[in-house]
Amino acid sequence: MKWLGILLVSPLWGAISAQLVLQAWMGVVNFFISFVGFVKGAVPRKDTALAMAVALFSVVSFSLLLRAGFWLLTDLLPFGQTQAENVVYWVFAGLSALYILPQIPQKVRKSWRNATIPGSLEMDILKRKVGLNPEHE
Repeated sequence: MKWLGILLVSPLWGAISAQLVLQAWMGVVNFFISFVGFVKGAVPRKDTALAMAVALFSVVSFSLLLRAGFWLLTDLLPFGQTQAENVVYWVFAGLSALYILPQIPQKVRKSWRNATIPGSLEMDILKRKVGLNPEHE
């Protein structure tokens, strides 16, 4: 069981939990960006209110998934009890974060643009339908 934790569970959970943490924090950032857009009023308030609701839902859901995973692996199952498992977990969490972190500024800019510039969200949707990828402008 010790080797299963070191070779399989810790690497997978390290990568997944890093993704969940960063997704939850992006939800917090998106909530505040949408709130600023709601206050500014340049984009219809219905759209920014919906974006705030989606962001709040993502914060809650990703946080619950993260907590459930830690509960399952550490409280219910005997993983994460050895130093080797913890080291492998943090190495893979770090590698996953190194892959994800460079994408965050672009996603924040896109959220800001969609919450504060009229027509930006519609333009992104249209670009996606046409086949242009608005993520790589």
